[in-house]
Amino acid sequence: MSSRDVLRLIQTTKGNWVGADVVEVNPDRDFHDLTSVLAAKLSKEIMGRLLGLPHAE
Repeated sequence: MSSRDVLRLIQTTKGNWVGADVVEVNPDRDFHDLTSVLAAKLSKEIMGRLLGLPHAE
């Protein structure tokens, strides 16, 4: 599953969310901060879902 697939899943899943986790981010082994940036994006999208905010295209 690609990061794009995960974002689409977060944005299109129906129903209410009650919790989620982002795990296994190691900044010391992160090439050009790619994983950290993705983790921040996923966290932002997840928080939006948890707060019930609409997704902006």
